[in-house]
Amino acid sequence: MSRNNQMMKSNATTAMTDGSLMQRNAELQGLGFEIFGEQEFVRYPVIGVNQPTSDYKPEGKFHNRVTGDVYDQVEVVFLALRRSMAFRPHGYSDPLPTCYSSTALRPDSSVEQPIHHTCHRVGPRGLIAECPNAQWLRTNEGKPRRACDLKYTAAIDLDGNHYLFYLQGRSIAPLERFLSQMRQLRQPLFGMRVNMGLTYRTKKEGFLGNFYELNFPDLTNQSERDRVQVVDAMAYQEAANFFKDYFDSAPSELYHEGSEEEAKEAAPLNEGVRFESSPAPETQNPQDRWGRSEF
Repeated sequence: MSRNNQMMKSNATTAMTDGSLMQRNAELQGLGFEIFGEQEFVRYPVIGVNQPTSDYKPEGKFHNRVTGDVYDQVEVVFLALRRSMAFRPHGYSDPLPTCYSSTALRPDSSVEQPIHHTCHRVGPRGLIAECPNAQWLRTNEGKPRRACDLKYTAAIDLDGNHYLFYLQGRSIAPLERFLSQMRQLRQPLFGMRVNMGLTYRTKKEGFLGNFYELNFPDLTNQSERDRVQVVDAMAYQEAANFFKDYFDSAPSELYHEGSEEEAKEAAPLNEGVRFESSPAPETQNPQDRWGRSEF
């Protein structure tokens, strides 16, 4: 490379902290990178939770997987939600589930041998489990569980940037309780900015392990209502529509991939149950009563 070319390259290069140059570059349109389109990128940036079982530190923090920033709490606008389910006979030691649904309603078309032709049907009070692996049962220890793992994939706005955020396990009940309370306000999901924190749960309290559970505002408690702020929903509607389309068109791997927050140890073999016809109705677990607040 000639000396002149080296000088030009040096003058055109600066640290990523130069905000003015990055802003100017972002304003350049039609020059190459953006031709891929946002839909071409299967994995959006993720905000995760550093659990005791996670490879990320420090634990007990929200963690920006892109920048490495950590937060004790975050204020986000939920742009879109997608509920999905996956069945792994050996738990998360199985890299891929044998049956899965990107909607929690019926198995994806790519499933070679679905456990049942319907996961849930929509009833007057919410989703009703049809597949035996989606129904709640009692273990030998008397604990309620189901063979299929439920997960929510959320698109969120954090400080004007968009991320994916996964909710599963013990964080599902607090989320659904909060969504039930929000429904009473008759506001769109993207019409509220929500403060989320983390609560540490331990074996000493009777839980099965030590972990951090999402802490949502309890809107029945007057002192907690300042953790929710009404925002101009119109300012977020375009992003909400984009992520709705994104979830509809994204490959099913987005929903049934393993979560880094899950424990890595192999679970006991769970063959589940395979039905070819609808099972007899059973009593629903409160978590499946969409729209109720008795979780």
